Amino acid sequence: MNSTGNYSLEQKRLVTSAKRKNRYNKVMLMSWTKYLLAKSQFMLWAPTAVKVSYAVSVVILSYSLYLGLFIVPADQVQGDVFRIIYVHVPMAALSLALYAALALMCALFWIFHIKMADHAAVACAGVGLIITTLALATGSIWGKPTWGVWWIWDARLTSEALLWLLFVGYLSLRFSLHPIVYAKKIAAIVGFIGVFDVPLIHYSVQWWYTLHQGSSILHFAKPTIAWSMLFPLLWSIAGFSLLVLAMVLHTIVVCILAERHSSVSTSSKTIHIKDF
Repeated sequence: MNSTGNYSLEQKRLVTSAKRKNRYNKVMLMSWTKYLLAKSQFMLWAPTAVKVSYAVSVVILSYSLYLGLFIVPADQVQGDVFRIIYVHVPMAALSLALYAALALMCALFWIFHIKMADHAAVACAGVGLIITTLALATGSIWGKPTWGVWWIWDARLTSEALLWLLFVGYLSLRFSLHPIVYAKKIAAIVGFIGVFDVPLIHYSVQWWYTLHQGSSILHFAKPTIAWSMLFPLLWSIAGFSLLVLAMVLHTIVVCILAERHSSVSTSSKTIHIKDF
């Protein structure tokens, strides 16, 4: 407030911004989203959801992998080596889904400063790195008997390898930069920018000449895979998706508990210093 009793433009802007933030917080906490955005509410259901998701995913995967590995007949061209499809395809699809989720969480954290979005982004990146590694590994195992080489700088493989580097880059920035507030912001920016690689991977087999085959499960009108092979593959995708969801939720829970432990430790050290 100036000498005439009026607020300056900067002060009005800050007051307006604070009011908007308060309205946003009230709306969020009054709706069902509080169970996702508020850490205390999230911890009420997440640990139980993690256990249930792990259990159900194990049942689904046991059923789907049993069908795919032992019941489904061998492929006429590739023989039994094609059975790796029941692991490779879910891993490849989930690697893209996890990075898309990472980019979304980075955007939410950067724009709205939602703390839970940062935890979710870290979880997606950690699990995504594991899934992408498995996608690359199973792809190489499949490629050796099919193409005659473990690795080739094919458009699909190269763009998937770039996705692996993006996950590593996000985690490196998030946990190596200081102060932590700066690390979160920079990692969020880099994580969001990297989302360009997701459509690049998906459409690489259409945009460039590539040895990698096209989609086998997205053309339901004219499927390129027999239903006897497709049925367990769909169940495998569902099972691995539920397993990945459980892993992401589990990681978020661990991040929240680690943050609480860090806060308690810091408070204890502060009290100890003051006592002496």
